[in-house]
Amino acid sequence: MESQTACAICGKNTIRKCSACENVYYCSKQHQKKDWKKHAKICKPFKLAENPALGRHYVATRHISIGEIILKDEEPLIAGPMNNSVPVCLKCYTVLNEDIATPCTTCGWPLCQKCKEHGLECNFTSSRRGDKVSITKFGYPHPSYQCINVIRALSLKTTNAEVYNKLMSLESHCDRIKDKENFIFEEPLNTARFIKRFFRTDDVSEEEITKIIGILQVNGHEVPITEPPYVAVYELASLLEHNCRANCSKSFTDTGGLIIHAAIPITKGDNISICYTDPLWGTANRIHHLSKTKFFECICDRCKDPTEFGTMFDALKCNQMNCSGYMLPKTFLAQSQEDYACNICKSIISYEEAEKILEDIGRCLSNMKKQDITACKEFLNRYKSILHANHFYNVDVMIALSQLIGHQTGGIVDVGENLLVEKMNLCRILSELLKLLVPAENRIRGLILFELHAALAEYSRRHVEMDTLTTLLLESKKCLLSAHQLLRYEPKVLPEGFVVQQAEKNLQQMNKLLKQFNVE
Repeated sequence: MESQTACAICGKNTIRKCSACENVYYCSKQHQKKDWKKHAKICKPFKLAENPALGRHYVATRHISIGEIILKDEEPLIAGPMNNSVPVCLKCYTVLNEDIATPCTTCGWPLCQKCKEHGLECNFTSSRRGDKVSITKFGYPHPSYQCINVIRALSLKTTNAEVYNKLMSLESHCDRIKDKENFIFEEPLNTARFIKRFFRTDDVSEEEITKIIGILQVNGHEVPITEPPYVAVYELASLLEHNCRANCSKSFTDTGGLIIHAAIPITKGDNISICYTDPLWGTANRIHHLSKTKFFECICDRCKDPTEFGTMFDALKCNQMNCSGYMLPKTFLAQSQEDYACNICKSIISYEEAEKILEDIGRCLSNMKKQDITACKEFLNRYKSILHANHFYNVDVMIALSQLIGHQTGGIVDVGENLLVEKMNLCRILSELLKLLVPAENRIRGLILFELHAALAEYSRRHVEMDTLTTLLLESKKCLLSAHQLLRYEPKVLPEGFVVQQAEKNLQQMNKLLKQFNVE
C-alpha cells in the first residue's frame, strides 16, 4: 500500500494523486480542480533523472500509451540555418541566388526580396564589424553561415538572458571538442576561431563560443518545414536521451514547434528516448555519425546486437559455396574492427574486405538512376547473392521502390497486375521489418502503410469476388487507419500532413463502400 503524501492544497495526508504525472497528491477532486491551473503547466508523465552514464534524462512516471503526447515545445530556444548551408534568406530560409539576393541595409547579410528584416545576427553584425557582410557566391555551402546560430545565441545574452541561460545549461560535450587527439572535432574549434576573427568579440572567450557550438551540435534538430530545412534547439526535448530503437517519435508543428509522442507502450520507470541519427543506417554508420556530430559513443541495445534484433540489417551472405549462412562481426562496438564471421560455417573475411564490398555497393547505390523502377529492381537482383534481404542498402531501395510503383503517369490504376502484387508484398515486408527495428519512425511507416492501403484498394477493384473483395477492403481500411494514426501529428506543410488529409477522405469513401456490402 502506498505511503500517504500531503495534498498540494490543504496538506492533508492522502494516497490520491494526479493520474497524469503521478507526482502531485490531492485529498479530493475539488482540490485537484482548484490546483489544476497551476499544476497544468508542469503536469507531465515523466520526471527528470540523472546518472553518470546518461547525464540528465527523462523517466516515465506512469504507463504511457501509443500516440500519447509526452511533451511539446511550442517554440525553440534558438533556430537558424543548417551548419553546411548554402546562402539562404535569414528570415524565411529560401535559397538565394544572384537574382533574388538583397543585402540587408543594416548588416549586409542577404535576404530574399520578400523579407525586409531578419534575426539577432543583424544587430550583432552591425555593432561588431567595421564593414557590412558581403556574400557574392551562391549555390554551394558558404562557410560564413556556420556562425549565424552562434551569434544569434551570443545576442541572447543581452536581449533575453533567461533563454540564454537555459541554452547554456544544455549538454555541449565541450571536453571532447577540446581534446586535441580527436581530429573529427577540429571543425567546431575552427568555427570558434573564425568568429573571433570575423567579429569584434573581445568580451567573448573562445571557450564560450566553443561551448555554444557544442550545444547547438549536440541538441540541434533538423526542422523540415522549410526547403531547405533549418536547425533548432528546444528546451524540454534536449533532455531526451538517444536510442537507435527509440520509444518516442517527434513531429513538428506548422510554426516550428516540436511534439514528442509515444511510438510504443512505455512502462512506468522506462527511460524516454528519441533517435539522434538516421535509424535506417547500418550500425557502423550510426555509431560514426553520433560520434562525429553528437560527441558520444552509442551503446544502446540495438548497437550492442550485431544482428539488430535478428533482422540481419548489416549482414552479408556467406561467400562459401553451398553455405546458407550470414556474416557479421561479433560486435560493432570494439575499439579494434572485428572480422566478419559466418553464423553457420564460421568462415571469416576481414573487416577491411567487408568494408570494401559495402563501399563498392554503396557507390553503386549513389550512382543509381533516381526515381526509376527498373534501376531499383536491377539493384536488388544484382546484390541478392551478397547482401541479406534485410540489409540496410536493400531496405533503402525497397522503400524507394514501394513508393515509386503507382506514382508514374496514369497512377496506380495503370500499374500491371504483377507489379501491383510486388508493391503490396514490398509494403508488407517493410511494414513488419520497420515495426520491429525502428517503431518510432512514424513518417516512413505511415507512408508505407498508406501505399499498401492504396495498392490493396486497387487490387480489390480488379477482383470482384465477394469474399476476396471484402477481405481486401478490410485489410486496406486497417492499413489506412494505421497510417493515419502514425501520421496524425505531422504538419500540413509536409507531404505527410497532406497524406493525413487524404487518408481522412479515403476513410469516408471506404466506409461508404463497405456499408454497401453490409461490412463494418
